[in-house]
Amino acid sequence: MDPLLHTLPEARGLYAFRELFEDTGWTLKVPAASGPQTEDILLVDKEGQSYHAVLKSLHEGRPDRVTALFAQALLEARTRARKARVRPAVLIWVSSASRSLTDRLVDFHQANGNREPFALLSMDGTQYVEFPGLRLTERPGHLTSPHRTVHSAPPRVVFTDRFQWMIKLLLAADIKHADLIAAAPVRYSTATELARAAGVSTMTATRLVNALKAEGFLELSPYLKLVRRRQLADRWKAEYRKPPLALAMKFALPAPPDDLLRKLLKKHTGIVGLFGAAEALGYGHVKGVVPTVWVDNLKEAQTWRALRLAKDGERPDLILQEPGFPQSLMRGAVSRDGIMVTDILQTWLDVSAHPARGAELASELENGILATVIGDNA
Repeated sequence: MDPLLHTLPEARGLYAFRELFEDTGWTLKVPAASGPQTEDILLVDKEGQSYHAVLKSLHEGRPDRVTALFAQALLEARTRARKARVRPAVLIWVSSASRSLTDRLVDFHQANGNREPFALLSMDGTQYVEFPGLRLTERPGHLTSPHRTVHSAPPRVVFTDRFQWMIKLLLAADIKHADLIAAAPVRYSTATELARAAGVSTMTATRLVNALKAEGFLELSPYLKLVRRRQLADRWKAEYRKPPLALAMKFALPAPPDDLLRKLLKKHTGIVGLFGAAEALGYGHVKGVVPTVWVDNLKEAQTWRALRLAKDGERPDLILQEPGFPQSLMRGAVSRDGIMVTDILQTWLDVSAHPARGAELASELENGILATVIGDNA
């Protein structure tokens, strides 16, 4: 069972660190046999460097108790990392972290550590992260004490699943027709409002807001407004250059493909994407392309009784694909005639890298319905 389904302090800490690392492009893995109180975590950065981290969680943030726990975690991380032949790291989560606690841990680490990466997070918004390529020093309303040098690297926009969904929410108010995306056409004044609408933590929304602002993509007044959208759009599209996992399928029974596809989607969960979605939304002009359906689990979907794998050289009736960013894709999906299709922004992203006239359709969307959203007129 996924430890994040639990509400124990350990699980809250694990959830907070999963959001932190995944929102900055890292991978966080929990051993399969671990229970809800797991302390062992495998972290992998964007370059493939691995760390065995030990997570300690406490409700209270007394500096003496947390420092003792930090020392225990450091020893455990060193031992376990040595066996796994990776680097050790320490993660500390508390419900509330004072400035004195952060300072004390930094001092203790400098005196007793061996440059092991460590991070402190709290429910009140404190972040102190010292990992290679990932350095953050934040407290609600102020930075660390004046006598310290802030090592925070300028935040950079990383197009994680949750970040993409929040960017869609920030753009939804500028989409001319509300039925093109399952997001309310409203403006957000604060990261807290955005977090509430997106169903993420305030800390995660704050990281996105800070990163967008640092790179010049966001104005904060009178509301959170995305700017330089053409440059942002180009960066966003680049995340879709890597082809998704896909399978070419044939229908098992002879019948009109459109009828079979509709029956299939009424029985199984799937979302029509790319050119089929564009046509369903009223903005498709590319004909003759094999329809694509996004599914939760490609391995499971290929066993659906109505389908079989297409043979080599056989033209498929259907392409099944597994999304790399499932939350953003599924949350934005809209219904058309009882069938779910990807929203207009997701459709644009997906077709942008498609070899069969995808760039042509993406350009048409950018200069048409999305011209004031992410196009040259935005």
